[in-house]
Amino acid sequence: MKVCKTSVVAMAAAMSAGAALGAGFGLYEASARGNAMGGGLVGSTGDATANYYNPANLTESTNITFTVGVSFINPFCDVTVDGRRQQKMDAGWFPPPHAYVAAPITEDLVFGFGSFCEYGLGTKYDNDWALKGDTTETTIEQFTFNPNIAYKITEDWSVAFGARMSYITFENYKTMTIPVPQLNSVFPGRVHLEGDDFNCGYMLATQYKVTDDLDVGIVYRSRINHRIEGDFDLNSRPKNISGDASAKLVLPASVTMGANYDFTKKFRGGAALTWTEWSTINHIDFNIPMPRTQELNWHDAWRVGFGFEYDFTEAFCGRIGYSYDWDPSADAHGTTMLPPGDRHIVGFGIGYKILEDLRIDLGYNFIMMESETRMMAAQDSSNGAERIFRFECDNSYSHIASVSLTYSF
Repeated sequence: MKVCKTSVVAMAAAMSAGAALGAGFGLYEASARGNAMGGGLVGSTGDATANYYNPANLTESTNITFTVGVSFINPFCDVTVDGRRQQKMDAGWFPPPHAYVAAPITEDLVFGFGSFCEYGLGTKYDNDWALKGDTTETTIEQFTFNPNIAYKITEDWSVAFGARMSYITFENYKTMTIPVPQLNSVFPGRVHLEGDDFNCGYMLATQYKVTDDLDVGIVYRSRINHRIEGDFDLNSRPKNISGDASAKLVLPASVTMGANYDFTKKFRGGAALTWTEWSTINHIDFNIPMPRTQELNWHDAWRVGFGFEYDFTEAFCGRIGYSYDWDPSADAHGTTMLPPGDRHIVGFGIGYKILEDLRIDLGYNFIMMESETRMMAAQDSSNGAERIFRFECDNSYSHIASVSLTYSF
């Protein structure tokens, strides 16, 4: 639905339904190992999670490998509206899953498949807070199903192509004030929006081995054009309204560049830099019984991350990483579905080889979001009129705990 779509875009950034608070509403938590290393697995991945980090790295696989896991995410923050402290935003825990397979077909050709969440969001406020006319609860979930083919052109150069089949769902609640001129009064109304959509994009990737110890890679992800369709319901004392709803949402294109370097046989490091075309999120028109346009005016933004891992023994290794996300939102066009602010993400984790062919990876990330203020247009619950509010977020944090299991045949 249209409203759905808008909310999806804005809200996903806030919680990342299954990931950490990423720039915009992007989710980057694709594996416990990658989370701990700040996503620094673009130049070389070494297992089936290459389907996400760089499909061209699938050519590193010499046997069939499976990886499955989940990340548990809990975002929360303090909120102030026009100088008055509101109830803390705490959406609870969200468990975005991930699953991957790498299957060599020939020595130079490898098939891969991944299932993961690239976008998501979840926010929840008190039903009677000051900006209840903008949102009280929102959930957005997106799942990508990603088949890939990787081919080794030379001993040092590999390329890959993949399809990104995207399914997205949206649900939003808000409490609006409905003016009734005939009675010279206003009445509260509970608005519920929900919808979903499925569409496709693609991924192009390459990897080049510069030296025996240095690998570099580039990944391009295309836009995905969604039209979310669903239902609109307004329950209020003077009148109940229901009908169809729809909204267009363009998931942005992105380019990720990265490198991995083996300092020694036991000590490795990697870095990744991502540019995302968030300027596709300019405004969202809601096709609902009460049409409206929400201005966002986002700008393109960057994300940088790096990490290291060290083998203490043949079975046990430790990892650490850091990422920085630039916030794409505009100062004059805020939304409570997306708490604003640049994000610092610190991660660490371990890997343990349970058996010769079975490994478990554990990771933890702590997200600190810089305090920000946005001006936003929303309904005044006292009279039903729209006015400008000052929306401030501080003490914005998120916990992410992740686990992955990898098995090689």
